[in-house]
Amino acid sequence: MKKTMRNIFCSLILLNIAWMGSADESALKNPDGSWKWTNRLIHETSPYLLLHAHNPVEWYPWSDEALERAKKENKPIFLSVGYSTCYWCHVMERKVFSNPEIAEQMNKNFINIKIDREERPDLDEIYMTATQLLMQRGGWPNSVFLTPDLKPFFAGTYFPPTDMPNRPGFPTILTAVHEAWVTREAEVIDSANRITQVIEGAISTGFSALTAKSLERSLISAAVAHLKTNYKHAYGGFSDAPKFPSPANLEFLLKEYERTSDESLMRMVTRTLDMMAYGGIYDQIGGGFHRYSVDAKWLVPHFEKMLYDNAQLAKIYLQAFQLTKKPQYRRIAEEIFGFIFREMTAPEGGFYSALDAETDAEEGKYYVWTADEVKNALPQKDFQQFTSVYGVDKGPNFEGKNVLYVPNAAESEASLKSLKSARETLLAARFERERPLLDTKIIVSWNGLMIDALAYGYEVLGEEQYLTAASKAAQFILNTLRKPNGELWHTYTAGVTKYDAYLDDYAFFTHGLIGLHSATEEERWLREATTLTDKMIQLFWDDKNGGFYFTKADAKQLIVRTKKPHDSAIPSGNAVAVNNLLMLEPNYRNYAKKTLLSFSQAMEVTPSSFMHMLYALNGYLSLGENRDMPTQRSKQELDGLTQSLVTATAKVKTLTTDKQFDVEIQVKIAAGWHINANPAGQGNLIPTTLTVAKDAPVEIFEVKYPKGKSVQFGFSTESLNVYEKTFTIPLKLKRKANAPIKKNVSIILKLNYQACNETECLLPQTLDIPLKLQ
Repeated sequence: MKKTMRNIFCSLILLNIAWMGSADESALKNPDGSWKWTNRLIHETSPYLLLHAHNPVEWYPWSDEALERAKKENKPIFLSVGYSTCYWCHVMERKVFSNPEIAEQMNKNFINIKIDREERPDLDEIYMTATQLLMQRGGWPNSVFLTPDLKPFFAGTYFPPTDMPNRPGFPTILTAVHEAWVTREAEVIDSANRITQVIEGAISTGFSALTAKSLERSLISAAVAHLKTNYKHAYGGFSDAPKFPSPANLEFLLKEYERTSDESLMRMVTRTLDMMAYGGIYDQIGGGFHRYSVDAKWLVPHFEKMLYDNAQLAKIYLQAFQLTKKPQYRRIAEEIFGFIFREMTAPEGGFYSALDAETDAEEGKYYVWTADEVKNALPQKDFQQFTSVYGVDKGPNFEGKNVLYVPNAAESEASLKSLKSARETLLAARFERERPLLDTKIIVSWNGLMIDALAYGYEVLGEEQYLTAASKAAQFILNTLRKPNGELWHTYTAGVTKYDAYLDDYAFFTHGLIGLHSATEEERWLREATTLTDKMIQLFWDDKNGGFYFTKADAKQLIVRTKKPHDSAIPSGNAVAVNNLLMLEPNYRNYAKKTLLSFSQAMEVTPSSFMHMLYALNGYLSLGENRDMPTQRSKQELDGLTQSLVTATAKVKTLTTDKQFDVEIQVKIAAGWHINANPAGQGNLIPTTLTVAKDAPVEIFEVKYPKGKSVQFGFSTESLNVYEKTFTIPLKLKRKANAPIKKNVSIILKLNYQACNETECLLPQTLDIPLKLQ
């Protein structure tokens, strides 16, 4: 392999091809405005592939037709992998693939295949692994040369249209690869075979035999230590530039905080969430997070917006709100959902996949502002405050323009409310600009993440619109992307379903269904989750080594069958599957245990790649500990347990003219537990009561506790009145005398209760329930 690579690079050095610049779009059209070229990608539905449908390159999608032609003509394959929000993918499309001279060279000597990595994550993983092995780096666009047997032998990422200092242009690469194939075909094939063997080893490295390592809490402790070591105290997060949100790290830390009450973990999470929320990585005008920041301060983002980022982060901010009651975390989650409803929701009910980073070939153009643009859009009374709060008065921070951010976060949170109208004005002005490309693929796995986030949003905040959207999306997938045999499709675009679903689709969508069941207790969602879990086990389970494969056993044209267990921007399908298995019936737990054992060694060696698996391991270990110690829990364990056993939401049903509020509290109790009713039935029992915080501008003047269920337990000869499952408490609030109620003010209602099961009662608890009055 080294000799072949050396020969290729020697060819690169010896050849010095001068090449003209790329053609612009006008050069691709006839005088009447029609396209000069149209290739096979015109029949695809992927917005990314359709961007290349009028290249002079004779593109094929990944298909039998293309692969058979490569074998028949004995030509190498040029495989180009990208996605719709990839900036350098667009640059290569404009400067390289739109150039007729370069296209002629490609068409003459290669079979050219273009794939959307979001449609084919299986191929993306295999050939990105090849690029990383060959080049010691990777990225998109991923440019890989394959033998007709689909084995890689040369790879790179972006290639420019002409030679540059220390960087060959794409025509030079094409010439060198063609020369190697024509003059040294046997040597190239031998190298490709060896590269493929290395890929197989790299993809399976670190996976354990089922008896290799026990599942111990030391794995969790080591992961916590790893995150503490890599945590960046100045701005939060776990890396320097570029800086990614890493929601799996944050969710893992929140889980461990709930178990241990280690405040240092909570500080790591909240510092990160605060810096992200006030930074430029967050769209301060329209809500929602961009993909990552290019600096260490979360200031200047790479401007693409992904459904999966915003689903995971909305849930993280809600979890942080539940634990801290900080209103800014609720605000961020609500704004994310508002963005999703406004710009990423299909009429059918599913959620689109992404918004591009660039407009008119200029990254961030849609999102950035000059001071004059802000001044011309806003009333004078708002301009000065807005520029101060959002950092415009500090001067441009991105190519002569401003990425909006909140430089003085702690002092500015209150000001953000008064600037709501100004933000809406700028959002309306932004809508007048040319918008970035919207990738309208509906991907089952990513939709599962958003369904779960919205269901959790309803569970925490009680907003009906979140439940409605989650339910509609789930039903759309069940109705439209499920085959007659019960299997799922992977994508839906423009009325067309495509590609067999992958492990992630089953695991993530099932997780969303479990979330819907948790939020509503509707049995239909649990039935569907169980059915899909059974199908997932049937299609993907590895009977020999445990864990789940990423593709079905009958998947065609893959040189390796992988398990894809590492977290990326999304959790691994194996990790999400473990979480699901632990939340379903006990008979599934052996699959969960075997999956954890399969990756236990990898979790120990590279915890940063397995954070969601470690999150699942934490849940698995906690189940075992609770079984082993049913009556001797610490106070911290008792507090954490009872907080998860009883949840509640509050909402205003009606508002009368004299400032009286009709409110409904919905309380949910975990299965197998109950709380005492009001009245409880015995004088020595603590009844459930509702109060309002003393500093609230309102007071309770009527509350109607529902009638409890009469139950007799083995420890008592008398019946007790209890509340189980889900129930509502209606109450009336009135404004206190001389207490003004500000717009959008939230108050805290307090639910006082004691949770019990048939064998034990936990300590009395008070649950804070936020309520937005207006």
